[in-house]
Amino acid sequence: MRVLGISVEPAGGKPKVHVVTVESKSPDFEVVESFTLHTTATVPAEQAVNLAQLLQGRLPGMTFDSAVIKTAGASPVARRSRAAFQRAHAEGAILFVLHEIGEIRVEAKDAQGLATLAGKKKADLEAKAQGLHSARKFHDAVYAALALL
Repeated sequence: MRVLGISVEPAGGKPKVHVVTVESKSPDFEVVESFTLHTTATVPAEQAVNLAQLLQGRLPGMTFDSAVIKTAGASPVARRSRAAFQRAHAEGAILFVLHEIGEIRVEAKDAQGLATLAGKKKADLEAKAQGLHSARKFHDAVYAALALL
């Protein structure tokens, strides 16, 4: 089974989308592909649309059985930060693109929700994600993918 894992990094006003595909190879897991999508737009809505279009263009060449987005958790204090706003826009647009694919399972949850979905401890999933990809920027996307494997 192959899972597409996605995370959005606010990245100082220009969100980046980190994408990985992780395959279950009993008893281990293997990262098959990883890449980052960048936007040049400055308006949050345009950034979200641009990132979604970039992902949509890459999906036909990829093979996966399900997809999952690691979303930002709810802030304990209500914030109106631009980064959180941009991230939420991008996550929503990407979720729309994934739902348009058709008959695959699509999940979007924060770190704790993904750990619960996997039936594992959050710390265990984080440790496994760090061990699968050497680049730190992909750890959240790998974490997301592992939740469905």
